Amino acid sequence: PEEAPDKATIIEIGFEEGDAVSLDGKAMSPATILEALNKLGHDNGIGRIDLVENRFVGMKSRGIYETPGGTILLAAHRAIDVPSR
Repeated sequence: PEEAPDKATIIEIGFEEGDAVSLDGKAMSPATILEALNKLGHDNGIGRIDLVENRFVGMKSRGIYETPGGTILLAAHRAIDVPSR
């Protein structure tokens, strides 16, 4: 985060039927989109999660996960405004 740009990085993710299909207006495969988002997330200090989970067998587990592209994609997907039917 200390090396992240001082200015916000604005991106646009295009979705069709809930699936990401483009990044900044350029059509891409899902793998290519995730790869590009991983780079953008890395550069902006996004995507590290440190959490404690309760496991089904009754023990606690601590995990540190890094998924910058997944974090961005999930936030964008949740922001989709789907009109009620």
